[in-house]
Amino acid sequence: MTESVRVTCLLDRYWDPSDKSYKGTEQNGALIDICMQSSDGDSGGLIPAGIVLLDDNTFQSVPLEFITKISTN
Repeated sequence: MTESVRVTCLLDRYWDPSDKSYKGTEQNGALIDICMQSSDGDSGGLIPAGIVLLDDNTFQSVPLEFITKISTN
């Protein structure tokens, strides 16, 4: 990628059966690249993931389904 994109990531995810959705900690950062990584549930399967430079200056690999672009309206 030639430029970074501001995003919000859902980290420390867990499944909430009462809401039937994922919960966790939201943290902002910059999406700097996209890659493929093995899935947590299926070690043989690959899923798309984003490499994110978080606002606390740490890197995190996050599945794309848990990344949301921040609108600049």
